[in-house]
Amino acid sequence: QEEFDFESFKNETIAGLYSGKKMTGTDGILSPMVKHFLESMMCGELEHHLAQDKLNEQINRKNGKTKKTVRSLSAGSFELETDRDRLGT
Repeated sequence: QEEFDFESFKNETIAGLYSGKKMTGTDGILSPMVKHFLESMMCGELEHHLAQDKLNEQINRKNGKTKKTVRSLSAGSFELETDRDRLGT
């Protein structure tokens, strides 16, 4: 997963606010942060799930990535790229 560069995000956000860019919506200033936050949460959830499977002696592992379009009331629509597991659980 690509690292989120908070300093760049902060600088772009400040510049966007000064130029009159919207805070919310698909092209809003907060969309990249919401996207990164959701992808990080889903990655952590899968890591926990795979660790639990390992403890229960089930063979499961990461199996590529999948893309999902998310519609948010405040951040607009954006595409998430998340890991998936082999068993699809």
